Amino acid sequence: MRQIQLKTKTINRIGFITGNAFRQVLIAVFGMTVPFVVIHNSSKIIWGSFVPLLLFSLLAAQIINWGNKEYLLRIFSKTPGKINVAYSQNLVARLPILIFFSILTCFYFPVSFGIWISLWLSGRYLQQSTEALIVYEKKFSASIVIELFAFAIFCIAFLLFNQHDLYFLLIFYSSYQILKGCSYFLLFYGFFNKANLKPDFSFFTVSFPFFVLSILGFLASKVDVYLLAHLGNKIATSDYQIINSLLVFVMSLSALIYAPFTKNIYRNKKSVIQKTRNLLAISGLVLVPISLCCITLIACFYLGLHLSFLFYTIAFFYIFPSFLYGIEVINLFRSHKEKTVVVILFFGATANTILSGLFLYFDFGMTGALLGSAIAQLMVLFLFKLNLYFEK
Repeated sequence: MRQIQLKTKTINRIGFITGNAFRQVLIAVFGMTVPFVVIHNSSKIIWGSFVPLLLFSLLAAQIINWGNKEYLLRIFSKTPGKINVAYSQNLVARLPILIFFSILTCFYFPVSFGIWISLWLSGRYLQQSTEALIVYEKKFSASIVIELFAFAIFCIAFLLFNQHDLYFLLIFYSSYQILKGCSYFLLFYGFFNKANLKPDFSFFTVSFPFFVLSILGFLASKVDVYLLAHLGNKIATSDYQIINSLLVFVMSLSALIYAPFTKNIYRNKKSVIQKTRNLLAISGLVLVPISLCCITLIACFYLGLHLSFLFYTIAFFYIFPSFLYGIEVINLFRSHKEKTVVVILFFGATANTILSGLFLYFDFGMTGALLGSAIAQLMVLFLFKLNLYFEK
């Protein structure tokens, strides 16, 4: 009987991990597919012009999110009877940040653009608010249906009504985001408690470490794109944003690999931690070269971009470190040493900004931007391993 229960528990856990992993991969794939749809049916210049809007919205969404997923999952686990209260109060607490950025967009961009970007941010706000509920309630199938439906609507609308114009692309994409956001909100409408709409502003203090980590991780992976976009070359910005998204996606595969082992890591099993380190290193050595070959084919045959062998060599050293230090981040969390992670990631983000900026200033182009990021990644890896050495 006990063996049957253990097998059932294992099967359920595998289903949970697989469902969530598939959902995350699907969302990432759709995100990477959008620029290809736009470029194929419009132009690189249109997408390159859209990238600054995308970068602004991504950063704004990170700030509006404020680490709410990790915070809510912790609250849900501790007080499962008050899920609706925590969800509703968190939704209201972050609303002022959304309003602030919605107003800011109308000053930073033309008002006609600002209105649609505000809707875009509102959609992201609703999506991010329900992320913890999706995981806690295991609503992966429903999430996948929403993602498929919304993406299909976006593609059909863009293909049928495309005007080869930046403003129309913004309308389509913002509508796509608000459609997803409203769908997720309706999915979990039963958890929205109108009687508990008093904002809990202590959330901002408690979740601040999660917020800092998410911002640093975001900047570490996107600062080179921001710097390149600042130079104003729309074609180069379009190409590099797509390449960067593909590279970051490959980096994220490391997290999917060690996710099944996270529970054991938190139980302080050193043997499991070491086995996971070895598994990640071997997986990286296999997956990264294969992924880079696929990216090469995409760049050549779809983007018409023939990048040098040096570029892809640098790309390897940009991606591979994440397969080596990802487990160290979880290990430090287990030891309640989040500050160490913050310091190391802050150093990496700063180094990335300085180095990528210098290489771009000296006109090394996309290769220079990636080189700065790769050196920063190697520095981060070195610091995590150095910390591990001194802990021993």
